Amino acid sequence: MTTIAANPAKPAEPSFWEDVIEIFVHPVDVFRRRQFKSAWPPMLFVAIVIAVIYFATANTLEPALDGDLARAGAKAMANNPQITQDMLDKQRELGLSIARYTFGVVILINVFIVGVFAWLTSKLVGARTTFNQGIVVAAWSFMPRVLGIIAAGVQGLLLDTSKVTSMMQVGLSPARFLDPDTANPWAIQMLGRLDVTVIWETILLAIGIYVTGKVSKGNAVAFGILIWLVGSLPAIRNAYLAM
Repeated sequence: MTTIAANPAKPAEPSFWEDVIEIFVHPVDVFRRRQFKSAWPPMLFVAIVIAVIYFATANTLEPALDGDLARAGAKAMANNPQITQDMLDKQRELGLSIARYTFGVVILINVFIVGVFAWLTSKLVGARTTFNQGIVVAAWSFMPRVLGIIAAGVQGLLLDTSKVTSMMQVGLSPARFLDPDTANPWAIQMLGRLDVTVIWETILLAIGIYVTGKVSKGNAVAFGILIWLVGSLPAIRNAYLAM
């Protein structure tokens, strides 16, 4: 008499929290599992965690923020004599207060914008990535930014921040070693684009497009280079304005 073996049970799909860890070690698997799912869980996770850490460490990083704002203010006053120091001080206080409570929203907007540009740029390399997949890829690719804000927060708590006069100096790029008051603005901004978290995010974006867009590895690399260049446009603008 022949017996029919029961079908083996299908392994349970990893949970969201497991994929938060897996994205750092097995990103291909995460993108394959999550490419057709909602982008909201990773978007909200990234935005909430970064916002909470920023809120908790804003006071310790204030000297770095003040330094960046002071340089921008000095440039604005030089270009427009009608701007006074009192006006700049009021704008600074208002800006810092608003940023502390709205940083999470800013992160959500940034993730969406990166997703849109990732989706559009992917078409240049022949990817079949959909709009929703572009947002999903961007949301999961933002995970290294969580590590970046944690690193900045820890430095804010441990370092003598009275000697830190730029947010670049608590970043994870070669720009942290430059004096923001004397270094060439182009050097600071472009070296800032070599931040570990930025490079990591770019690599994850390329992997995500490789998975969702069904492109070759060579085209995925080309996409990574293109999206890094697109992401450098704000840095180029900042360097130009600082000259």
